[in-house]
Amino acid sequence: MDLSDGLADAVRQIAEASSVGASIDAAALPIDPDAHAWFASRGADPLHEAIARGDDYELVVAVRPRSGGRLLTAQRHGGVPLTRIGVCTAEREIVLRGRSGDAAWPRGYSHFR
Repeated sequence: MDLSDGLADAVRQIAEASSVGASIDAAALPIDPDAHAWFASRGADPLHEAIARGDDYELVVAVRPRSGGRLLTAQRHGGVPLTRIGVCTAEREIVLRGRSGDAAWPRGYSHFR
């Protein structure tokens, strides 16, 4: 799924469509250092802004563990970096795991707010 409406929205849609939850590792999220500095300089939480805002034109995918080898093969041949940011869970909630504990997953970007 593309992240044009943000990671929060995409993860929520994948989880709902698949009847699963997710555990996302905050430390694994690839936030550009310049974006981190820009949000921080404006008093905003860089992690929340990176998750909840839109216009990030990347993809997020969910892959069954037994299919991971095929994904790595595609990565090697395609030359596209992949970052594992979490796992799907049987529990239906989406949790952001961080150093200071778990946090609720933000709602994400909405065109009609």
